[in-house]
Amino acid sequence: MSATASPFPFNDLPLELQREIFVAAADLHPGSALRLVLVARKVYSWIQPLIYETVVLGTTDTALFLRTMDTLPIDFLALHVRNLCLSVSVGARDALKILRTCTAVEDLAFWINGLDTRHLGLLVSAINNLALQRLSIEVMHFRRLLHDIPTGSARWIDNLTHLDLIFWTHENSPLIPHLDRLPLLTHLSLRLLHSHVDEEAIHVVLRACRHLRIMVLFDASEMLEETVWHADPRVVYLAYPLTPVREWEEQVKRSLNNTWALAEELVRRHAIEQAASAPAQ
Repeated sequence: MSATASPFPFNDLPLELQREIFVAAADLHPGSALRLVLVARKVYSWIQPLIYETVVLGTTDTALFLRTMDTLPIDFLALHVRNLCLSVSVGARDALKILRTCTAVEDLAFWINGLDTRHLGLLVSAINNLALQRLSIEVMHFRRLLHDIPTGSARWIDNLTHLDLIFWTHENSPLIPHLDRLPLLTHLSLRLLHSHVDEEAIHVVLRACRHLRIMVLFDASEMLEETVWHADPRVVYLAYPLTPVREWEEQVKRSLNNTWALAEELVRRHAIEQAASAPAQ
């Protein structure tokens, strides 16, 4: 009669190793996080911060998130929310409360619409208090943010590396002042409403951004060839993503399908092709 090996008791593992296993499971399968928190109180404390690391809010979940804010410790969201997407359906008053609470956000998609003068100044102050590394925002709201640059009150100015500008109106020669005051900016995208951009405007942007590595122009035409601009290989034409929220989430996860990764791959392939076609010395 052969002895049957008994499974190793999970609780005999060191506590830190138990935590690493559960955190790895939540990272690999984010959809499982809400089930994992039900396993035990200690697992709840390990996984709950991961659940709130990325928050995407729209029509149906903003009210729920605001109620949740009132039940959590006062500094929990300030410590753990790192990526925040406020879609067009989020109201200005709710957005202000959320931004004032989630003060450690590093990646912000600020897509809310219908701002009135009363809320706009307060929202600008709330965003300027964030040490953002990545920002996606409508260009008029961004211009208002830049208005505060001379005061030195904007924390994100010296931290921003990725900027995604959305145009809700047609502008062939988009004016984006003060880009030269973003010392770490390496990635810039313009989501225009048309497929033609004045080439001189592109050159103006490139001259302003001294350390720019990638500039994405989202092409609105249906006959798009995703390509590198002939005049400067840092400029890439890409098609508009069908689902902007999902595309933003892919950027947060640093997946290979996100906008920046696709643009960088096009630039890399272009450089290889240019090197291969160059005459031998």
